[in-house]
Amino acid sequence: IIEKADITSPALHSSQWDRAQVGHISTEPWPGFTGFSAPETEFRVLRGADGLWVKFRTREHNLRAEVTEQNGAVCRDSCVEFFVSPDAEDGRYMNFELNPKGIMHIGLGKERSGRMLIEDVRSIFRVESDARDGDWSICWYVPDSFLLRYFGQISPVMRGNFYKCGDETEVQHYLAWAPLSSEKPDYHRRWDFGTLVFE
Repeated sequence: IIEKADITSPALHSSQWDRAQVGHISTEPWPGFTGFSAPETEFRVLRGADGLWVKFRTREHNLRAEVTEQNGAVCRDSCVEFFVSPDAEDGRYMNFELNPKGIMHIGLGKERSGRMLIEDVRSIFRVESDARDGDWSICWYVPDSFLLRYFGQISPVMRGNFYKCGDETEVQHYLAWAPLSSEKPDYHRRWDFGTLVFE
C-alpha cells in the first residue's frame, strides 16, 4: 500500500520520505549468479497530487557507472529498475532503469521484444543521485502527465516490480521485490508483477 501524500518535490535526503513504507529487494530468483552477500537494497514510493516519486537505496560496493548515453544499456552498470503497468486495462508496461550517474533507460511494450524507447526530455523526471561507494541513493519523479501520454488512465491499483542488477559489475547479480518464475534472468515478465495499491 502506497500512501497518497501532499508532497512537492521531495529531495533525495528529505524527511518526507519517512512517510513512505520501505520495500526490500531481497528475492534472488537465480542465486547461482550471486554466490556472495547480495547488495542490501530498499525502495520507497510516494504518490503526490500530480505523479509518483520513487527512491532506491543500495549498499553496493565497487559501483559501476560506465554508460553515459540516455536509453543506453544501463543494466550493465550498477542499476536499479522500476517496472510498472499503470493502466489495469492495458497489457503494456513501462520500465525505468537507472545507473549511479542518473542515466535513464525507459521502454514501453507488452514484453521484452519490440519495446519502444522513450525519448522524453530527462529533466521532467528530476533525477537526483548520491552515488557513494557502499551507500548509493537515487530518486526520480514520474509525472502523471507523462504516463497519460502513453496510457489511457492511471489506475488506483497498479502492477509492477522493483529490481537491482548489474550485468557487468564486479560480481554479477539479479535481485527482485516480487518473486519471478523464469529459469534464467528475465525481468520482463509482467505476469510476475506484484500489486501496488495507492490510497
